[in-house]
Amino acid sequence: MSKERQKYEIYINDRLLILLSETELSMITTDQKSLIMPYKGLKKSLFQYMEILEKSNRFEQVILFAADLGLMYDDLKSLLNWVPAAGGIIHNQEKKILMIFRKGLWDLPKGKLDPNEDFPTAGLRECQEETGLNALQLKSKAGTTWHIYRDKKGLRCLKKTKWYHLNLVKDQIPVPQAEENITDIQWFTIEDARQLSPIHKSVTVLLNNIS
Repeated sequence: MSKERQKYEIYINDRLLILLSETELSMITTDQKSLIMPYKGLKKSLFQYMEILEKSNRFEQVILFAADLGLMYDDLKSLLNWVPAAGGIIHNQEKKILMIFRKGLWDLPKGKLDPNEDFPTAGLRECQEETGLNALQLKSKAGTTWHIYRDKKGLRCLKKTKWYHLNLVKDQIPVPQAEENITDIQWFTIEDARQLSPIHKSVTVLLNNIS
């Protein structure tokens, strides 16, 4: 039986909206940049907390806690456009990982699921498309991230991205996918990749979890 989730860490402009089971509240480390509030079931209040993270520099994280974490997450999800996505951490035989440079930030290859596509298939496809590598083998799960952002129409979206480890099983030269605004692509040791800047905080967290 899988362990019941006790926390969601959702990125908004590299700040965090944390949804937490109240049983885990004592485990959270906070400072003056943290706002901690109970969630009382009022969906409209969630907009207020999202706006704080979008527009104000006062808080780096907003922590909402409730007895029923699943219900709080479902309430948030119901207010936003749902965007499932998948991506990958590609490893070569020299134990280096492949990083892409997109829209001014170092990143990992990822993208939205196609209709009727599952997460592992999408992760493999997106890695192939964005790097030009086709000798990739899907190996294991690498984690899950959540982001809230606004689309081109200004509507808020909740993107859930499942990440996978992939191995490059024969030597190939990666080619950045220009139509996805990828301007550079390079192999790095894991230690060097963790030091890249600028980079999404969520990507750094994924890299720090690689043993």
